[in-house]
Amino acid sequence: MSERRRAGRPPAASRDLLEEAACELFLERGYDAVSVADITSRAGVSRSTFFNYFPAKSDLLWSSFDAAVRDLHEGLTQHRARRRTTGRACEADAVAEALRELARTLPPGNVTLALSQFHAMGLGEELRAAQAQRVAGVADVVAEHLEATGQGELAARAQATAYAGALLAAVAAWAGSGAGRADLLPLLEEALGAVAALRT
Repeated sequence: MSERRRAGRPPAASRDLLEEAACELFLERGYDAVSVADITSRAGVSRSTFFNYFPAKSDLLWSSFDAAVRDLHEGLTQHRARRRTTGRACEADAVAEALRELARTLPPGNVTLALSQFHAMGLGEELRAAQAQRVAGVADVVAEHLEATGQGELAARAQATAYAGALLAAVAAWAGSGAGRADLLPLLEEALGAVAALRT
């Protein structure tokens, strides 16, 4: 591929090429045997382009999920702004609905491939660490919202961690059932039902 074609490639195409190249290589060689240089060489982009999009190699697998969590944060922030003008709302319902919106819009992608093919990719502990990081990230977003709407810090953190665990459990079940053929939302509803049962 020529330098001219690389220079003219749209940014979204570079991200997509990096994600596709990484998944191919992880399946071919295993996660640990693949370097950032291998990925950029396969994708035909520079190392600096890689780090423009991804802080680390593992983030390639979670980019769509991480984007959805940023949208979750924005959605809950907007909910709080509306709440100031419309009055008090049930925050458990607001969090659940925000998670449902995430489930409606999250595309099956690298994260579901990684969760379903982690043995073939040789992910092992890397996947566990990445999952734990995402549980913590979602919990931070939800706890911030609950605290901002009057929950105590401990209660907010406990509830937020339960919600985050429900989301990641649903995504893992989605991957296991064939994300391209299944719907995430019913799985999330089941997981949210388990969280709600803990409050009764």
